[in-house]
Amino acid sequence: MGSANSTPRKPATTSTTEKRSVMTVTQVEHRPDAAAAADLLAQLNLRTSSSRPSASITLDSLKAWEADFASNPKHRLASTVLSKSAFADVLVRREAQREAQQVFNVKLSNEGKPITNQKSSGRCWLFSATNYLRVMLARKLDLDEFQFSQSYLFFVDSKKGSLTGLSKANYFLENMLDLADTPLDDRLVQNLMSEPENDGGQWDMLVNLLDTFGLVPQAVYPESTNSSATGRLDALLTAKLREYALELRTLHDAALESLSETHKGRPYGERKALAAQSARKRKDEQLAEVYRILAITLGQPPKPDDHFVWEYHDKKSSKYHRVETTPKQFYKDVGIDVSQALSLVNDPRHEYKTLMTVDRLGNVWGGRPVKYINAEIDLLKETAVKLLKADIPVWFGCDVGKFSNTPLGIMSTKLWDFDEALGVSLKMNKAQRLQTGESAMTHAMLLTAVNLDAEGKPTRWRVENSWGEEPGDKGYFVMTDDWFSEFVYQIVADRKYISKELTDVFDHGKATVLPPWDPMGTLA
Repeated sequence: MGSANSTPRKPATTSTTEKRSVMTVTQVEHRPDAAAAADLLAQLNLRTSSSRPSASITLDSLKAWEADFASNPKHRLASTVLSKSAFADVLVRREAQREAQQVFNVKLSNEGKPITNQKSSGRCWLFSATNYLRVMLARKLDLDEFQFSQSYLFFVDSKKGSLTGLSKANYFLENMLDLADTPLDDRLVQNLMSEPENDGGQWDMLVNLLDTFGLVPQAVYPESTNSSATGRLDALLTAKLREYALELRTLHDAALESLSETHKGRPYGERKALAAQSARKRKDEQLAEVYRILAITLGQPPKPDDHFVWEYHDKKSSKYHRVETTPKQFYKDVGIDVSQALSLVNDPRHEYKTLMTVDRLGNVWGGRPVKYINAEIDLLKETAVKLLKADIPVWFGCDVGKFSNTPLGIMSTKLWDFDEALGVSLKMNKAQRLQTGESAMTHAMLLTAVNLDAEGKPTRWRVENSWGEEPGDKGYFVMTDDWFSEFVYQIVADRKYISKELTDVFDHGKATVLPPWDPMGTLA
């Protein structure tokens, strides 16, 4: 999730919710049964080749399709209308708009203010996380409007820099040293090289950042032009990191060749480790260059133990307050230990109640790995409802571009009437969309309310986005429960809201290791 502005990236037994079909996202398997296959074969004259369907598009086929299209007045009318308009705007169902009411019977006692705006960046995971934390701090200090500095976390996280190890940049280059004896065209190496710079992240990466670097108010380290529009900076650093990786590989190979002669009695693994160690001096020089680029383009942030002063007025009495603290202490004062929060994901390709991780996905070398508990979608919903009833916002990851209208602020599987207008419907289920690359986590946001029916089942959810006040209802979206089933992949909850059975899976389970290119490895 999050490499650009995160605006519009064998199945287990499914729950009742997952089996439910909707009007435009139809849950059917694309597996013709034996009878259907036999029927297709029966239509062939297997004794002659002339009657067999051509592998190419033929002129006869084009003429037949054209005649079929011309004979249908509905198709001609649809072409007249939709060829002059953006079909995604024209085909919005009124039913979807009626169901997307901003009315909820379970809602946070206070939502964060103001609505945040990540602008032209992929920092949604940081915005949604700091939006979560500010709700807690606002209650504690009686704040009206407040923002943590997303730019501070961006600096310390990015493959652009951190204050002690240049975080993701260091993580990427250490991976390159570890794989230095792997061919450059190997799929794993090429996958890591394909995007060494990425604004996005995951919850466990946030834990690494907060534990190491803490937090500061936005007033202490404000937004900059380059943090709000990261494209050119990303491109520059991507080019440099690839260049650095090649240089480290060359140094590593030369050192390994030399050690093969001078230390040929030592095991290969030991010689490889020595070669990597010899290249790290150059890596430190490379990271110093990255820091310099960042400090110039973003401004120097405070170090984790630097003292800063923050001043504010409380909401109730407008009383003046002055706080002198450090980033690490400021995070502790928020009173939320994010390391106690675990990720529940819904990946129907894999067995439920199991642990999953993604190979070489992280941001701090030697830090907390990214881990997911795979669970049925109903459990994710039940946990989210439980959190909202406890007056706790919910960080979640989803595929935001699917069946979503940004100006209206609607996420609904009934959003578009493709079948009536185009004569087609989308028939893959959630597992198949993951298997084919049709869907993945692309964006992180915050749940702040839910509407429950008479039986206590959710019907729609209120979503705090980070795209400013213009979309939706002053920045808030409505997500239908069917959309949650199809396109929500992850929620985060404190372990006290998760069953012991699943926390034991997280603490002691053997993780299924997914490759870096798996859709569950995308960053929010």
